[in-house]
Amino acid sequence: MKLKDFIKQFVLSADINSFQGVEEKKKSILLNLFFYFYFLVVFVFFIYDIAIYNVTFFAANVLSIIVGVVLYYLYQVKKVLQKVAVVFIITIAAFLAFINFTGGIHGTGIIFSLLLPLPTILLLGRKWGLVTLLSFLSLTIFGFFFFSNAPWFPHYSNALTSRIFVVFFIVSVISYANEFVFEVLYIRLEKLSESLKVSQQRYKNMAVNKEKFVSLVSHNLGDHIGSFAGIASLLDEEYDELSEQKRRELIRSLANISQQNFRLLHDLMKWSTVQSDVIPFLPKPVKLEKIYRDVIQLFNPLIEDKKLSFFLKMRSNSEIFADADMVSAIMRSLVSNAIKYSYVGGEVKISAEDDDDKMVVTVSDNGVGMSNQDLMWVNASVSFSMPGTLEESGTGIGLILVKEFLHKNHGSFHVESKKGEGTKVVFMLPLVE
Repeated sequence: MKLKDFIKQFVLSADINSFQGVEEKKKSILLNLFFYFYFLVVFVFFIYDIAIYNVTFFAANVLSIIVGVVLYYLYQVKKVLQKVAVVFIITIAAFLAFINFTGGIHGTGIIFSLLLPLPTILLLGRKWGLVTLLSFLSLTIFGFFFFSNAPWFPHYSNALTSRIFVVFFIVSVISYANEFVFEVLYIRLEKLSESLKVSQQRYKNMAVNKEKFVSLVSHNLGDHIGSFAGIASLLDEEYDELSEQKRRELIRSLANISQQNFRLLHDLMKWSTVQSDVIPFLPKPVKLEKIYRDVIQLFNPLIEDKKLSFFLKMRSNSEIFADADMVSAIMRSLVSNAIKYSYVGGEVKISAEDDDDKMVVTVSDNGVGMSNQDLMWVNASVSFSMPGTLEESGTGIGLILVKEFLHKNHGSFHVESKKGEGTKVVFMLPLVE
């Protein structure tokens, strides 16, 4: 096996699949490597202490190996990462302090203090890594002064101690800089990952919207064009045999279907522009009552034709924060449906009230209502249309646009209805903060 392949296999032996995020995966790989290096160093000390028959250091090495094995078990089997990393660093620091104060490896053990900065900062992070290193350094300096006159304390030369301190400082700075660079790269990687997730979700939405668009076109235009073709064929083949009244009825039907197709095409174009974010979205404080008045004035001829009674209960003087044109389109669609499915002489009620940080708007009628099957189609955001009480036609896309506009304005929507008793549509939009 080549050295490169061996190192790759050695590094990737860490279990990174059990941990989430780049930071945890990095710590997992590093902790795994530091464990191997730790066992290697302690094992060398262990063999050396056996060779020189040093019972005290032999016992310390055995204890260090036992603690290391327990920690490695918790890391590899129990998948404990952060706590193991902390205890692992404390174990290394305690082992090095023991060597420093007892003169292990014939008084040169202080050199092994240089092994502490790298794993400490890389595993604990810059802040807690520095705190740990400063604590270790402070305790070591304090111990040197406090135990310096003890007969068992090793006497290190000032030159060696100074060199070790300088190298210790340099290794700490390099480790700190490495962790700082990784943190910067990690933040950028997180932003890039988030951007990729947003793009991926957008492409998914585009695919779903494409299927929905094809479904809408095929369902609605298929029915309308089929009806148009059937009537046109009947006129072409049996024109002379048909009565004048029948001809007029069929031609009127063709005109109605043509108007439906035009409205359907208009709604489909509007829906597609919403999906592609072509329609400008300009949320601002909006008074709902003004929009209501404009919509009622628009539909006043239809209201008078059906002799409908309209009631408005504005229990809120608050302003909603939304795109005014989209809110107007929402109100037009819901009021149009309420008029369409109301009987002559019926009632339509519109109410608005505050609920925490939302305005709850209700548009209800006492018209034909919907069956449970009809409600299922409405809630499923599928193109759905029924003729009105005076045989008014629709495109089946109105409520779909309502949902799209509400979603755009961070609103919500639900429908309650019962066959023969009417329909109540409730939607919510955020209030101005």
